[in-house]
Amino acid sequence: MSKFYGPRRTDANFKERKMPVLKALLTGQPRAYGDERATQPLKRRWETAIFKQARAGEVRANELGFEGDAVADTLHHGGEEKAIFANSLQNYAAWERFLGLKNLAYGAMGENLTISGLHEQNVCIGDVHRIGSLVLQVSQPRKPCYKLSMRWGNAEMTAEIARSGLTGWYYRVLETGSCRAGDEIYVVERDPATISIMELNRLFYGDRLDEGLLAKFN
Repeated sequence: MSKFYGPRRTDANFKERKMPVLKALLTGQPRAYGDERATQPLKRRWETAIFKQARAGEVRANELGFEGDAVADTLHHGGEEKAIFANSLQNYAAWERFLGLKNLAYGAMGENLTISGLHEQNVCIGDVHRIGSLVLQVSQPRKPCYKLSMRWGNAEMTAEIARSGLTGWYYRVLETGSCRAGDEIYVVERDPATISIMELNRLFYGDRLDEGLLAKFN
């Protein structure tokens, strides 16, 4: 049976005691790493923008994401439906345990936004969030790829993210604007009948025959 962190979604999961906050905003450009002569898979040459840098001050975003940010693999990443990648600060403890590390820096999973107070259990497809003057809509979970294993030098990292359901999520941009680290995040709109990121991940990577979840698509 697949291992998922956290409970199934309940109404209580959506009641946050504190306003969600943007802890870090990060951007990056593609660069090449590794050695093209290497025989070990995790040491081979690869190109990625997963190593992002925290930005100070306001950063503007358009329909394709933040200024100063880009992707290496335009076939599988980027575009309007994957304009901005967000990850929950709550997930960091799980990855520190799995990797045997402490105090992972913001952006550890290659995210643009590290967020406190939102997570896979209480973020749903179609949710509309406002951060600064930027209005975003949750579009889909992030599908973990092999580059996460490359980034951490751990062959099991990508599979563990899928097993856990702690994938983070993508936003599409509804209204262009700007935001900065420290901004509060407002839930502008939510359909109470929609499906959470964690529930969708359970269908993708766990119990694909869960009739209760499948019924939500009817």
